[in-house]
Amino acid sequence: MGAVMNKPQEIDEVTGLSVAEMEAIAEDLYEHRQEPDGPEVPVEHAPEIRSVVSVRFSRRELDDIAAAARAADQPLSTYIRNAALTAAVTVDLEAAHRALHAATQALGRLGRSLGSAA
Repeated sequence: MGAVMNKPQEIDEVTGLSVAEMEAIAEDLYEHRQEPDGPEVPVEHAPEIRSVVSVRFSRRELDDIAAAARAADQPLSTYIRNAALTAAVTVDLEAAHRALHAATQALGRLGRSLGSAA
């Protein structure tokens, strides 16, 4: 940013403009603030977003969550959202148990098959 300038004739190091010139530009921009400047940018609406939720964490909790988000290479809000959605999913424990049992049996058969092939 430019240096602090007190006199209207001083020149800002960054912009190369005087205070008076910057004031004139600011006034012009303010007067024409309702007028479009540049190409129109299409707006994307996301009607599926219904609300923003505020959640409180202790500093320690937030530090731990932020570290986990960094480790997952995700923004903090994305990490929290994904964790909440994952926790909200109902898990059919019986189906999971059956799948685990079937996988264990298949691994046992594979192990026996490999053992007899040796």
